[in-house]
Amino acid sequence: EAEGRAGKLEGASVTLTANAATEGKLFRSAGPRHSADASTAAGLPLEKSEVIMGEGALRNVGEYEIVVKLHADVQTTVKVVVQAEA
Repeated sequence: EAEGRAGKLEGASVTLTANAATEGKLFRSAGPRHSADASTAAGLPLEKSEVIMGEGALRNVGEYEIVVKLHADVQTTVKVVVQAEA
């Protein structure tokens, strides 16, 4: 099951929108829960505990690669795009 989910997630891109200052710094950092919720909303269900953010929470607008660990031996990478709210 985990390998099947990894296949669906591989190469996927998820977009988060957050309040940000004009220079691109987020007013509130985006952590594993935000990434999991955005992925689930995009039709790719994830749990917060499956999202691994080795460099910590996202604090700026931009594109990031996050690791998703679905099983002890199964992990993949998902692209997260953080955009400022209009």
